[in-house]
Amino acid sequence: MLLSACGAAVAQDAANPLTLPAVTVTDGATETATGPVQGYVARRSATATKTDTPLAETPQSISVITADRMRDQGVQTVQDALRYTAGVRGETYGLDSRGDWSTIRGTDPVIYLDGMQQTFGYYASSRPDPFALERIEVLKGPSSVLYGQGTVGGIVNLVSKRPLDTQQGEVQLQYGSFDRKQLAVDVTGPLDEDKTLLYRVVAIGRDSDTQVDKVGDDRYVLMPSLTWRPDSRVEWTVLANFQKDETGSTTQFLPHAGTVLPAPGGLSKIPIDVFMSEPGFDEYDTEQKSLTSLFSYKPDDTWTLRQNLRYSESEVSYQTIYPAFPPALQTNGDIDRVYWVAKPELKYWTVDHQAQADIASGRLRQTVLAGLDYQYAVTKRRWAYGAAGTLNLYNPVYGNFTPPGADDFYDDPDNTVRQTGIYVQDQLTWDERWIAVIGLRQDRAVNDTEGGETQKDTAVTKRLALMYKAANGVSPYLSYAESFQPEIGLDGYGKAFKPLRGKQYEVGVKYEPAGGRGQLSAAVYDLREKNRKSPDPTNPLNQLQTGEARVRGLELEAQLRLTPDWDLIGTYSYTDTEVLEGTNEGKRLPSVPEQMASLWTQHRFSVAGINGFRGGFGIRYIGDSWDGTDSLTTPGYTLFDAMLGYDVGRWSFALNMNNIGDKTYYTTCLARGDCFVGTRRTVVGTASYRF
Repeated sequence: MLLSACGAAVAQDAANPLTLPAVTVTDGATETATGPVQGYVARRSATATKTDTPLAETPQSISVITADRMRDQGVQTVQDALRYTAGVRGETYGLDSRGDWSTIRGTDPVIYLDGMQQTFGYYASSRPDPFALERIEVLKGPSSVLYGQGTVGGIVNLVSKRPLDTQQGEVQLQYGSFDRKQLAVDVTGPLDEDKTLLYRVVAIGRDSDTQVDKVGDDRYVLMPSLTWRPDSRVEWTVLANFQKDETGSTTQFLPHAGTVLPAPGGLSKIPIDVFMSEPGFDEYDTEQKSLTSLFSYKPDDTWTLRQNLRYSESEVSYQTIYPAFPPALQTNGDIDRVYWVAKPELKYWTVDHQAQADIASGRLRQTVLAGLDYQYAVTKRRWAYGAAGTLNLYNPVYGNFTPPGADDFYDDPDNTVRQTGIYVQDQLTWDERWIAVIGLRQDRAVNDTEGGETQKDTAVTKRLALMYKAANGVSPYLSYAESFQPEIGLDGYGKAFKPLRGKQYEVGVKYEPAGGRGQLSAAVYDLREKNRKSPDPTNPLNQLQTGEARVRGLELEAQLRLTPDWDLIGTYSYTDTEVLEGTNEGKRLPSVPEQMASLWTQHRFSVAGINGFRGGFGIRYIGDSWDGTDSLTTPGYTLFDAMLGYDVGRWSFALNMNNIGDKTYYTTCLARGDCFVGTRRTVVGTASYRF
């Protein structure tokens, strides 16, 4: 969702005073790894180590996207928030109402929420809303030593808004492109004078259309939370979440001909708002409920004990119609279609027990972490598939379709996944200069298909890293890490997926200018991954596992506060890929651009002596990518974004525009014959009141 740029108002210098209530910390020394951050530059994170660690002392690439940055850039989804991050492609499959698709270093990341995995088997999940998040953290490279579940490219960890000990709130109204109407509320504070019991309530209601004809994007979210803090040793936060999304499928799987290739018979390009499905039939309705517990106990100055657990359940009704594959546009504009119906249900338990010891002995400091985690997931699915008649994409007339009956449905066998991991990590600091991180983990995963085979996998993963933190703020590092990712569910032929396995070498350098004015980083890496998924040429909703791939790359990233009124984000990524074994051996990986770059800047200014104005401008470049065949390359594209805001008193107003030129572009085209449309120009106005 798009957020107002009100957060930047609290960063005004003394020459531009405002009276917006403060909701973020003002000193990096008091910032925590999960709490609010003022501006764009976070200083601490727990994603890379599961301990509250300064980013400047973390020998691995990690990017933090703060709530203020999300507000200023006007993001509507999590994948929108990733657009200005080095090494990350935040819109791999264009505008897709079903999920947030991204790639990190050429691989699909696993999504975590508050350090615990978000499942997405059979599309049985809801998309987290950015308004409910405090920050988004992108950890690049393997993370299996701590999490068990993680691809070689990295993970995305979403950090929920949690109760604060000061009374404050925000009411936000939006209206924008495609008749988007949204109301969001965020209220937090103490429930007693001693501030031992804190609360927070986040609520969102949205009624919206999309750029695809006849596809809506409605949402209802309620996320209450409580924190119990009886003293400085104990903290227990419980978060409940209820989310209901009522939408359809914005992904239309348009054919190559009529998009990136000429249409047959002299036809023009296919309209990008064309609706391939049927009114009254197409839907992607999800309902998700979860309860999360985050408990921490510090019995003395050395030990900290933590337990994080979550139970979630979700139900999805997914009905859509798309081209019969491979898509073949006829000279008269007709295309053959098929329908797909899926009714998945998912129940998921996960728990992570941690014991942390902080030890100091002379010139040596150690943070030793030991943990035991467990997850249990059960998925069920009813589905149907069949012919759905033809449709003319230039003059669609609907109704040439009979929905499936009860006899057309099939029931997949229940799929149960259990994974147990034991891990240990030691962070060593010598003379406040040399930093080493050593980690080891043992995993056991069981993938059980009812009435079928039981797949058991075990793995030992390792992590080694070394950093030197110089007095001038420059910190070079090198690291080695391994990944192990059990895949939940079955492929389209009823076969359990194999786990992904990978390893990576990385060399990098971080620089933190004096005064906390920003962060700069550079990294080069070489990673390998086995059992990668690739699109099934015969079924667009299925994936196959074939072969091994190599990815090498360079990443540059800068987040700077150039002056108290001027912020800058710049990124560049070079990604060289090659298939080492399997289909397309010796060729590039499909859908991975070789070059990506972005630049975002925001400036606060006055007009005719009136303070409180803000303006932002961004450029995003995505290079061309290969579709998996020798005959087609998806063209690259450059997009422009802008923001204009004004803050006065407790009010904040913002107008965000993404893809200013309304450029038609295709993010990915696949060898199976389809292309994915990028997000059109969106203009959204936001009014926020803070109290």
